Amino acid sequence: MHGKQGGDPAKLAAALVTLSDAGELPLRFVAGADAIAAVEANLQTIKEQIDGHRVLLASLAFEDAN
Repeated sequence: MHGKQGGDPAKLAAALVTLSDAGELPLRFVAGADAIAAVEANLQTIKEQIDGHRVLLASLAFEDAN
């Protein structure tokens, strides 16, 4: 990409330092608006798949486990 990428590496480094200093590190760090949009789209797809099969998915426990 030769300097034409959308993300600023210095801002990423500063954000990582900020997170580290705060002491609450997220399990996943989604860096950049494009990455956020991609993850949100994937989450929506997963939610739709769960919603479409919720009854079946929730019915898999042994009868005496409930």
